[in-house]
Amino acid sequence: MGETAVTRLMGTFGVQSELLIAQILNFCLVAYLLYRFAIKPTLKTVEERQKKIADGLQYAESMKQQLAAAEKERLQILKQAQEEAQALLAKATSEGEQYWQVQKKAADEKVEQIVSQARNAMEVEHRNLLNETKAEVSTLVMETTERLLQKVLTDDLRAKLNQQAVSLLSNEHGTKT
Repeated sequence: MGETAVTRLMGTFGVQSELLIAQILNFCLVAYLLYRFAIKPTLKTVEERQKKIADGLQYAESMKQQLAAAEKERLQILKQAQEEAQALLAKATSEGEQYWQVQKKAADEKVEQIVSQARNAMEVEHRNLLNETKAEVSTLVMETTERLLQKVLTDDLRAKLNQQAVSLLSNEHGTKT
């Protein structure tokens, strides 16, 4: 019984030693071919897909950051636009107020000028009316006095009175004008 335990075990399972080496070679060849043409390309495809997924996730994260930055920039631009709008509104209000003040001042000056011209015109008209009234009153007084005197006075007395009236009137008009 020179059989060893390994030989018996091989006999029990139906393994033949001559074929075992061929089966090991066949197994190695099939394992190599499977690795070379099935497993390796599959692993390469899996790696490429994982890389694409990682790149896609990285791209998505990058886009998320860019979107956040764009939103932040949009809010900043909006805030700046609001500030500029408020500044423009304040400037327009201020300029409107200044314009209103200038127009009011110009209108007040124009009104004052018109009132002053009206006062001057009224004073001139008043002086003219007074002068006309004085002249008419003087004429009426003289005519009335002349009529009275024609009835009462003699020619000599009349000549003296006329002369005195003329000199008196010429003195009054000479000193007032």
